[in-house]
Amino acid sequence: MIIVKMHASFGKLNGEITLHEGLNLLCLPNEAGKSTWSAFLIAMLYGIDTSEKSSAANQHLPMKERYKPWDGRSMQGRIELIHNGRRITIERRTQKKIPMGVFEAYDTDTGTPIPELNGDNCGKMLCGVERSVFERTAFIRQLGLSVTEDSALEKRMNALVTTGEEGKSASDLERKLHDWEVKLSKKPTGRIHRLSAQIDKLAQELTDLHTLQDDAMLLRAQSDAAQKELSHLNALTQRIERAKNAKKHLALEELTQKNAAQELKCKHLQAQVSLLPEEAQLHSLRQQLEQASSALHTAQLEHAFTTEPPSKPQPPACFVGLSAMQARQKHSDDASQYRSLNEAKAPKKTGIFLCAAIILLGAALCFVNLYFGLASAAGGVLALIFSLILYAKKIRAYQNSKHQAELILSRYGVDHIDKTALIVQEYASQMQRYETALSAYNEKSDEQMTHLRSAETQMQAVLAQIKCFSPSCNTLDQGKEAIRAALELHARFVSEKRTLELQRSQLFSMQQLVGNATGDVPDPEALSLDESKIIYEKNAAAERLMRLNAKLSEQNGKISATGDAAVLQAKLEECRLQLAEAKRLEHVLDIAKTALKSADEALRSRFSPQITAEAARILSELTEGKYSSVLLKPNMQLSVREQSDPVMHPAAAMSCGTADQMYLALRLAMVRRLLPENAPIILDDALVNFDDKRTAAALKLLSAEAKNRQIILFSCKEIPYVL
Repeated sequence: MIIVKMHASFGKLNGEITLHEGLNLLCLPNEAGKSTWSAFLIAMLYGIDTSEKSSAANQHLPMKERYKPWDGRSMQGRIELIHNGRRITIERRTQKKIPMGVFEAYDTDTGTPIPELNGDNCGKMLCGVERSVFERTAFIRQLGLSVTEDSALEKRMNALVTTGEEGKSASDLERKLHDWEVKLSKKPTGRIHRLSAQIDKLAQELTDLHTLQDDAMLLRAQSDAAQKELSHLNALTQRIERAKNAKKHLALEELTQKNAAQELKCKHLQAQVSLLPEEAQLHSLRQQLEQASSALHTAQLEHAFTTEPPSKPQPPACFVGLSAMQARQKHSDDASQYRSLNEAKAPKKTGIFLCAAIILLGAALCFVNLYFGLASAAGGVLALIFSLILYAKKIRAYQNSKHQAELILSRYGVDHIDKTALIVQEYASQMQRYETALSAYNEKSDEQMTHLRSAETQMQAVLAQIKCFSPSCNTLDQGKEAIRAALELHARFVSEKRTLELQRSQLFSMQQLVGNATGDVPDPEALSLDESKIIYEKNAAAERLMRLNAKLSEQNGKISATGDAAVLQAKLEECRLQLAEAKRLEHVLDIAKTALKSADEALRSRFSPQITAEAARILSELTEGKYSSVLLKPNMQLSVREQSDPVMHPAAAMSCGTADQMYLALRLAMVRRLLPENAPIILDDALVNFDDKRTAAALKLLSAEAKNRQIILFSCKEIPYVL
């Protein structure tokens, strides 16, 4: 196969590249898309795995995301190639979010579709190998020069030393044998372990079944005994029930008689109660009577314990029988009289002296004129007598005034009229307090008397109401007794009526209870039995029977669920036969694994020398004969030895350049031995770790190889300069 032209919208690529047969040297700088063109070629030949998930193996960037076009276009591409002399164009494009999901192959010249090519087999049809084989042989990358194990690659190698037909690889067969071994022996899902567990389970089920059957027989015997005991107890309870029915009939007759007597008593009481006030009215009358009694008792106590009237103050002798006002008036009069009496003056003797002088003058005149002198003397004597009489009256009046004034002071018991004011003032104050207290006393007495009369009136009014149904009631105690008797009669009527209703209810219940049952003959012996004990024993027997039946049903259910003993025994024998067969297969698998290992070692001993011999020749050319011996281990790890060194050294111990040369030699050897001659080789910076000398040797080797197949070499090194 020769690739002529590639057009890509893939990752950063958006263009085309033209190739030719033989060696194609594409020296491009970094970030020019060398690795992307290589990945594009693989994607066009073998497609893109859309199920690839993010993982450490792909640096958490699946291929469908890694090579998404940078310019936002859909991922697509086209390759023009020549295969077996025919010009073919293959195209892949994205549809419905499936990158490169649509494949088309047609004749480049005529456009005729090529049906034998499709998206799944395109790479294998054109390159002659599967994708995994192509990536491990002809697709050589800087970071992927080493070769890893693969079943498809192993089958190709096996084909080198067999008939040429690709059969199952040793690893495939080993995995198949391992899968069979897992199915047979792995714990706990292996067939052997499952059969062993099933055998143990069946044996246990068979043992349990026999135990269940024995338990069921024992439970059935216990159930029969419990049933007999329950039947006996049922007969006893029925006998007791018949005796109780007879007793109920007697009780019903007795209750009927009591009910009739109670109805007569209630009618008699109802006739008496109809003459009395309502019970609420009686309670009201009793409350009114109690209130009237309390009020009357309170009024009587207040009247009985009324304080004595205030004592009248003892008046002075001068004020006996006088009120305060009268005393003040009398004092005022006495004071005025005293002052009036006290103001009286003693009569003067001037008239007497004047009369005496006239007499003397008359006597003297007698000497002058006897007649005139006698007349004057006689007139003077008369005047003197008159003056003496008048003087004596005035003296008596004056003395009487003084005596009256002294009597006034003596009545007050003082020696001065001013002191009488204090006496009358004190007496007036005492009389005023007395009159005030007396007025309050009289007012309170009148109020108490009013309360007493009101209480008596209220009491008589209540007693008058009581007399309506108790004419003989005249006193408080009689009224209380009448109300008590009336209320007691009401209560008795209500109680007897309630008793009647209860008896009616009992009678109705008894009638319902007895129903139409006939009265049996009394059975005292049955009634003497302890019914509660019998019922308890009956319930216990019934419960025991129920538990036994439940256990028996459970046992039968377990027996049914467990299955038939014969069936279980047959299954057990069958499982034992299957276990023996499985163990035989396990032994056969051990033999097969041993044989496979021997065959694999034999095959490797045949094809490994071919690959290693070819790789040794190629490595010798690359290193100018320094390394002539190569060893390929079963895990595809390489070791080399210099001509003068007796020890083999693994690739990991070599320099990066030498290790790359070792694996390049191995890959080229595998390409020569495993791939068709027209399968292309793609190298992506595979020579980056080579020095100039070994780069030239590699190019010389590749140029020779390019005579038989197309080689596409991407490199960031100036290959022409090296040449």
